[in-house]
Amino acid sequence: MEGITKSFLGVPVLKGVDFDLKRGEAHVLIGENGAGKSTLMKILSGAYSRDSGTIVVDGAKLATLTPRTAEDAGIISIYQNFHLFPHLSVAENLAISRFARERKLIRWKETFARAKEALARIDFGIDLRAKVGDLPVAQKQMLEIALALSKNAKILIMDEPTAALSSRETETLFKTIADLKKSGVGVIYISHRLEEIKQIGDRVTVLRDGVTVGTLPVSAADPSTVIPMMIGRELQPTARDLAARDGGRRVLELRNLSCPGSFRDVSLTLFQGEVLGLTGLVGAGKTEVAQVLFGVRQAAEGEILIDGKEVSIDSPRTANRFGLGYLPEDRDARGLCLNMGVQENITLVSLTQQAHGFLDPRWERRMAEKAVSSLNIRTPSLAQQVKYLSGGNKQKVMFAKWLSARCRVLILDEPTFGIDAGARAEIYSLIDDFAHAQKKAVLFISSDIDEVLAVTDRIHVMAGGKLIAQASPRETTKQEILRMCMQGTRNREG
Repeated sequence: MEGITKSFLGVPVLKGVDFDLKRGEAHVLIGENGAGKSTLMKILSGAYSRDSGTIVVDGAKLATLTPRTAEDAGIISIYQNFHLFPHLSVAENLAISRFARERKLIRWKETFARAKEALARIDFGIDLRAKVGDLPVAQKQMLEIALALSKNAKILIMDEPTAALSSRETETLFKTIADLKKSGVGVIYISHRLEEIKQIGDRVTVLRDGVTVGTLPVSAADPSTVIPMMIGRELQPTARDLAARDGGRRVLELRNLSCPGSFRDVSLTLFQGEVLGLTGLVGAGKTEVAQVLFGVRQAAEGEILIDGKEVSIDSPRTANRFGLGYLPEDRDARGLCLNMGVQENITLVSLTQQAHGFLDPRWERRMAEKAVSSLNIRTPSLAQQVKYLSGGNKQKVMFAKWLSARCRVLILDEPTFGIDAGARAEIYSLIDDFAHAQKKAVLFISSDIDEVLAVTDRIHVMAGGKLIAQASPRETTKQEILRMCMQGTRNREG
């Protein structure tokens, strides 16, 4: 790809980007949200047309590309946002473009056999008849990967493929990538997880503001080198003032909380001025705890106490009335109104603060402008539909919504999902300020053990729907926490 340019509504997004891929290599493409990575790959996959520039595959210049012609040329994409049919089964999704047919009838036995073979290729066992809309995020991601690999790819584009995967599933994916490279497939790998680069990459290209900053061999791609290239400045680490923490007042307590099929006998305490980490493998029950706390689902047993008083949280409205805010794992489906503007999303929860039930447009605009400025949300205007923002800016809009609602406790479920290193640092700074400077509290739920160790004051570990251990981030290691997670899972299976 040489000199690729692309503008939307007169705003340049790509400004002459160069990128190349060798047969049998994994070329990692990194950059902040909004740098142009996904746009560049959508041009290569035929989803977008380029304004100018040339694309050459196997020596042949490709004048125009559509999704069909790109696939015919062996260019297969796994996008960050799922491209699945939620109302169809796993087998039907895997066969959607190539059902086994005889005349006009589908040969279901052969269709299911092909689907089973596609899943076996990535060592992923799942009910072929399960409806895709009912699957958790991690299983949807694995299904996307299986679907892409079922096609004959010369070039495989992977956009954040491990964002929702457990460590075991990530290991399986990396093995699959290694096998693909040996067979001559070129892999373009977009990731915000810098620790993954040296595990699977051969070269690294950095984009910033629609421009190619540079290409490095993976041996030279240390965080201290690539992060300044990504953000255009030296990254200052967030310092937590642990001495400012007031651990004397209990803000939130769970006592023997149980939700059948999800978790049981969960007890924990969240203090004012702290960030409490909740970690574990995918499926441990972390998300379900958050959903019960926010009234999305109901517990069968146990107690929830706020400021020492037992409360009943039967809906998100009730949870917010008690001062709770919730950033769900799936921000697009559950956290934002994608077709509404930035201003409307930010002020949505705060509308009840308006006196007499009348909306003051000037008040709403002032609140949104203040949030956009203080959280450094990059948007062309307050009216911009949220669906067009980058992942990091979407996440900051969710933060702005709850901060504007004056919450005292934030429940964050995978808050850095699909976010680049620069945006992660900004999110960590927001969390640090909310909990430690403002003396509020955060329940920080994440499968990323490294960030749990870096961000939290205390850690609870979940496995098999139970809290199995507590740890101090200053007195434990990633290996010890991972061992706890695995041990708890084995005990449950046993």
